[in-house]
Amino acid sequence: MSDTEVTRKLRVGLIGCGGISNAHLPHLSSSEDVELAAFCDVVVERARKHADKYGGNVYDDAEKMLASEKLDAAFILIPTYAHGAPERACLRAGVPFLVEKPLGLYPDDLRQLSREITEANLLAVAGFMNRYRKSVHRARELFQRDPVILLDGAWIGGPPIQRDDDYFAKNPIGQWWPIKEKSGGQFVEQVIHTVDLARYLAGEVVEVFAYAARGFNQKLPNLIQNYNLDDAMVVSMRFESGAVGNIMSCCAAPQGGGVFLNLWAAQHTARFHEWAHHVQIYRAGEPGAEEIRGDVEEIFPLEDRAFLNAVKTGDRSGIRSPYADGVRSTLVALAANESLEKGTPVQVQYA
Repeated sequence: MSDTEVTRKLRVGLIGCGGISNAHLPHLSSSEDVELAAFCDVVVERARKHADKYGGNVYDDAEKMLASEKLDAAFILIPTYAHGAPERACLRAGVPFLVEKPLGLYPDDLRQLSREITEANLLAVAGFMNRYRKSVHRARELFQRDPVILLDGAWIGGPPIQRDDDYFAKNPIGQWWPIKEKSGGQFVEQVIHTVDLARYLAGEVVEVFAYAARGFNQKLPNLIQNYNLDDAMVVSMRFESGAVGNIMSCCAAPQGGGVFLNLWAAQHTARFHEWAHHVQIYRAGEPGAEEIRGDVEEIFPLEDRAFLNAVKTGDRSGIRSPYADGVRSTLVALAANESLEKGTPVQVQYA
């Protein structure tokens, strides 16, 4: 790659202009090496709103956008159920992409798409931004030398309700997130961040067994329309290393919830908490704890910059969540849903 190619602006297109696009646009729009060239959304007014603010052309179809624009990179920011076609359009066009989690609902298609992208050697990144946090990086360093034996984690929040200040009620996500056939459920769509960290820090998951609680939210008079999710899930995991773990989800407890992940090894314990994943790390025989504050506002820029730098230089060493690895985390979460349906433990099929 020539110096001119490295220093010129990258022409970037967005596929999907809903709520999550606003997590990426502040950094993309302020980056001197990025030109926001095109916006695509099935609701074209959303794409036009971004184009009016940032410039660029407007499309309602990803295939058309990729055929019409000479793009260096794309960001795929779409609902869970919509995955597959945009990724394959990027693959056919040879356009590197970063895709927000979760990566889809259908295991066979995910495995096939992962193979196609790997065979084409296309740069594709999964949006598991927690892997770029200083706190997570530090814990990974320690647990690679001192393997995790046990973990437990959770993502606990309240129900989506019909109220003006409710995130799901006032944003487009409310049209699909509460419907399990479209989102995959809370464990797949949201708690997958914790599932991914479990794999990143403790190694590959080989088997899951899930239980669910239902019917509690249905008693609420103001539950969001079409809600049919599991109100809570408990998913036990067995790891390839021999470690075991438990991850819980709940969207029925509005008070005292939050995000946490605890991991125990022979010489170290790590306790992550809050969305930012602040961590306390304890060492055997030593008083106190090493505390690392998780990155907050800068976490999406960190993830985006790693991707953009790889596009510019061809050096992928800064990528911590390749698409193929993100698929594996998605397959673990989908295996939990399969376990619910079957009522038995399920082996995670990666290939």
